[in-house]
Amino acid sequence: MNISGKQGVINGETKVLGIIGEPVEHSLSPAMHNAAFKEEGLNFCYLPFRVSSEDLPAAVSAVRALGLRGLNVTSPHKEAVVPYLDELTPEASFLQAVNTIQNQNGKLIGHNTDVEGFLFLLANNNLIKNQNIYPGGKICLLGAGGAARAACLALSRAGAEHIVIYNRTPARAEALASLLVKGGLFKEKAVDVVKWGKNALRESLTRVDMIINALSVDPVELGLLPERTGKPVCKAAIDLRYGSLPRSFIKWADDNGMLFFDGLDMLLGQGLKAFEILTGEKAPLQTMRKALLQAVV
Repeated sequence: MNISGKQGVINGETKVLGIIGEPVEHSLSPAMHNAAFKEEGLNFCYLPFRVSSEDLPAAVSAVRALGLRGLNVTSPHKEAVVPYLDELTPEASFLQAVNTIQNQNGKLIGHNTDVEGFLFLLANNNLIKNQNIYPGGKICLLGAGGAARAACLALSRAGAEHIVIYNRTPARAEALASLLVKGGLFKEKAVDVVKWGKNALRESLTRVDMIINALSVDPVELGLLPERTGKPVCKAAIDLRYGSLPRSFIKWADDNGMLFFDGLDMLLGQGLKAFEILTGEKAPLQTMRKALLQAVV
């Protein structure tokens, strides 16, 4: 199995990392991290583990029992995993969402590298100018889960001034809005929650600088967005999903004169940070980027 170590083989000293989620087969993280281990001559391997919600406590316990160096965490476990960890970093504690578990001699520490990942996406695509969101700072956010929360924390650090939140479950949207205000990220008048419904965003999209889809589905196919406006709605549309996306949102952005970006750069950015946390080594950016581009379908 030629995926790790200086000799490209697994042996008795190989350190094991992985990712848990349900589903997890689609994840590009194994390709990205194993390519980095090989490039850097590190005796690590990275494996995907499909874990149901019922088996999550046992899976976390297995990190200690099996001596795994750590895990990445993807949907639907980013929030549910929190109670089973020994310590949270400030970002993970604030968001109550974890995407990286570090095993430090049996002590499990929860990190959230999605914040760094989203900042990487913004910076890598010239959506931050002079340390601030370009061009102005009003963001329309679709979704209120763990990825959406991480994006909000990153956006506040990047200078965003106004967030409009739209989510199928109003209570989750209101909870996110409350978190942003009470946490001091945004002023109360700068966070709005929009009621779910077809074309409900038509008015909210006026004078918006960026629209971000943190839902697991295409927002156009749900009928959430207005049809062609005849002028750019905003500078950029970002879909935190990646891979073989339905084309509707991409076409909608193009028809309305917007730049479109998927979540591949966010995956890369969070992966770079997770690599450094879990290995203690500097992440090879170009190697990991190349591996993602080769693996994406």
